[in-house]
Amino acid sequence: MIKVCLTHDIDRIYKSYQYFTKPLRALAAGDLSLFIKRLFSPFYERNPYWGFDKIIEIENKYNVKSTHFILNESIKVNWLKLNTYKLALGRYKIADKKIQKIIKYLDENGWEIGVHGSYNSYKDLELLTKEKTILENIIGHPIIGIRQHYLNLSEETWKLQYKAGFLYDSSFGYTRDIGYKEDKIKPFFPIAGASFCEIPQVIMDFPFVNVKNKWEQLEKICMQCEMNDAYLVINFHNNNYNELDFPNVANNYEEIITRLKAKGARFMTMKSAYEEIIRIKWHFCQ
Repeated sequence: MIKVCLTHDIDRIYKSYQYFTKPLRALAAGDLSLFIKRLFSPFYERNPYWGFDKIIEIENKYNVKSTHFILNESIKVNWLKLNTYKLALGRYKIADKKIQKIIKYLDENGWEIGVHGSYNSYKDLELLTKEKTILENIIGHPIIGIRQHYLNLSEETWKLQYKAGFLYDSSFGYTRDIGYKEDKIKPFFPIAGASFCEIPQVIMDFPFVNVKNKWEQLEKICMQCEMNDAYLVINFHNNNYNELDFPNVANNYEEIITRLKAKGARFMTMKSAYEEIIRIKWHFCQ
């Protein structure tokens, strides 16, 4: 049986500079119709990058739950450093009542909340601990899971995450491809003697939507997953459910679920997967 973990990295909930860049991209591609639609989208789109409503709609339809990794980015815009623009512009604040409300709703209704470690937190124990504590204070109970923003990892990241109190990470994966990175298919324990587990990310939205023969690739991944008794971890960002700016993402997400359901796949949150992994580990150790 294929074991599936649906996840969402919550990078942004508001559209900002994209109101300018998205029309320009359409114009550069020679798509005048799309250029006009995107140019005038502020007049008819409401909360285009929110995404939660669509996620909840789809997942309720198929009776599945997912894990949402919440970002608390502390990088500030430095107008002299271009690399800070994308990292900082348009990011939400964790103190925003709107984001806190949806976090609590998800947590109280069966979805899992995890930390989406900010861009520099992969090398900063204090930052990891702070972000975990702030999010735990919002939902009122411990958080055990994390995925680093941009999948940032160093040789020390797992140790820092473990010291901060996390029990699993899901940052090991591709940002521009799909599949099991470095053929590490099964979850693994990167810290000797610790129950800290890496559960690899396998499919991300943009690479999947754009990859050639994606449905054939999905079949191959499903076979690998089932043969190795592994977990198929899928990551679709909430803001990418906006059809105007990110065509086919929402449709592909639903189609993936439909195909996996047809295969009899078992869906679970990352927390449930971790708990299952630990039960199996200790069973074989006894």
